[in-house]
Amino acid sequence: MTKEKIFLTVLLAVVCLFSAVTVNKKLTENDDMVKYKQAIELYQENEYDKAYNYFSQISRFSVLKPAALFREARCAQSSGNIQAAMRNYSILLKRFPNSSLYPISEYNLAVLLFDRKEFFAAKRHFNHLINKFEDTEVAIASKYYLGIINKDSNLLMEYLQLSPNGRHAQDVIDTLSRWNTKFTNNDNLIVANSYFSRGDYNNALNYYQKTSLPYSWCGYARTLYKLGKWNEAKNITVKGLQIYSSFAEEKSIFENIDCFLSLSDSKLETLKYLYNINPKAKGADYILYLTAKYSPSAQTPYIYEQLYKRFPNGQFSGEALYKTFYFKINQDKYDSALKLGRIHLSRFGNTNSAPAVMYWMAKIYEKKQMHDMAKSYYKGVLSKYPDSYYALRANAKLHKGHKMLENRELLTKQVIFPARNKSEADLAVKLAQLGDYDFVKELYKNDEFVQSWIEYQQGNYTHSAFIAREAMDKLEIKPDFKDTRWRLVYPLHYYDYAQKYSQTENPVIIQSIIKEESHFNPDAKSPVGAVGLMQLMPATANEIAKAYNLPNNLYNPEYNIHLGCLYYAKMRKSLNDKDMSAIMAYNGGWAAVTRWKNKLNYDDIDDFVEKIPYPETQDYLKKVLRSYWNYSNIYK
Repeated sequence: MTKEKIFLTVLLAVVCLFSAVTVNKKLTENDDMVKYKQAIELYQENEYDKAYNYFSQISRFSVLKPAALFREARCAQSSGNIQAAMRNYSILLKRFPNSSLYPISEYNLAVLLFDRKEFFAAKRHFNHLINKFEDTEVAIASKYYLGIINKDSNLLMEYLQLSPNGRHAQDVIDTLSRWNTKFTNNDNLIVANSYFSRGDYNNALNYYQKTSLPYSWCGYARTLYKLGKWNEAKNITVKGLQIYSSFAEEKSIFENIDCFLSLSDSKLETLKYLYNINPKAKGADYILYLTAKYSPSAQTPYIYEQLYKRFPNGQFSGEALYKTFYFKINQDKYDSALKLGRIHLSRFGNTNSAPAVMYWMAKIYEKKQMHDMAKSYYKGVLSKYPDSYYALRANAKLHKGHKMLENRELLTKQVIFPARNKSEADLAVKLAQLGDYDFVKELYKNDEFVQSWIEYQQGNYTHSAFIAREAMDKLEIKPDFKDTRWRLVYPLHYYDYAQKYSQTENPVIIQSIIKEESHFNPDAKSPVGAVGLMQLMPATANEIAKAYNLPNNLYNPEYNIHLGCLYYAKMRKSLNDKDMSAIMAYNGGWAAVTRWKNKLNYDDIDDFVEKIPYPETQDYLKKVLRSYWNYSNIYK
């Protein structure tokens, strides 16, 4: 036999062996998937012994093995076989030290050891969790168990402060009472806050009364508001603003101000009264902000200017500075406006008003014939705030001659798991395919995009979109539109109906209206009675249905979108085929839009939008156009 033949024979043998291994691996993987699915179904039916048997058959090297070990432990626990549960948790910790399941598995093992009074071993695990996974739920809960083991009241109080409505909260209070623990002022405050967070206002009041008022007045007053003891609550709120505001958190002060205001017939008079109590108090900026909100429009520019000047570092300064900036533009004081705009972008570049400031600075430079500067600012909007309404407007300015709201067709793209790494994505996707959603939720409880994906997989589209939107808003630097997380923020539910019934209208605008009107909830009903995906009023829908001899079932997605498209087309036709006007009219009504166009003093469409007297309609227009822009980029 020649060397060449020997080489070919060996190569063929290797190829055959590799093929056999690959086929066997695929068969094993498929078999594991079947067994895991059967096990989950049995687990959900409380057939824990049978489920345990199936979970235990998952092959050692399967991506599902960590999850199977965890489920085995849970099954054993539920069946009372604590020894088997501990063994499975221990195997998981040893074999998969980098698994996302490690912290919860170690915590469960430590709790089982605690229950068996094996305190030395339990302490070792609880201490490891506190040191290794600091600030996580398992680390906080570990402080409770260590506090019990060591009879350490400080650790128990620390747990209660970090987890005021946690599952062990009441047990902490009862335990400290049995130990005859002498509470400090701060301890009483922690206990009071715990009772308040759990809705036990009578017990909360009892402990607030034992605290020092400078540190507890916000919680004390909120509790009195909840119990209907309004005069006493208002008195404490006034005293707190007068003397003790520096000791309280801003959020709590704002809540008290809102409660106080809700009991008033005259909002403006009440706000003036609260502000005059102590114009330098923490929370005074919020009072001024509300004063601008409730004041006649002619007075608001002055109030916003005072708000920014008096509280330049306050929570509401960014918006107040923007309002002042825009007022200067309307006075044609462009240099003053540019100066304020530069201050705003340097100090409040991550606020909601920043894209508007950058866009309007570009428009000022255009007016001053400084086109290169204008262009750089328009590009800045697109670069730094790519998903904003002002990015759409900046793009239109940079590409003059292009229609801003083009009639585009979107390319459907699949919503996929927002992976952090491939192995975790494989596990999560497989678990979801097998119906083990609860486990994926537990595994990724702190990842909002994954939580959104799970809701999406379970058909909870409205909740999914809300979670993803909030998660994206938290990111200071937005990802490229190719990033698959955008598809969770802007999913394409019901787009086939938008295409089918939009006729001469832009289907992407219809899709954007559906998103902003109902967030894809076909059963949505507004306080004023608007119904379904496109939030049509029944009387309006009746009129359209009769005119076109159509069914009028507003809770049926297809019928609702059909009627909504016809209504939008009617608005658009009555407003000179202008989409921006039609979107405004869809929210504010045709008559209102016509009135604004006739009465408002404005330079161009941008100025008109900023001067829309209905804040809800102005916000609605910007949201719909932002959705249009983002859909067009994500699915182009």
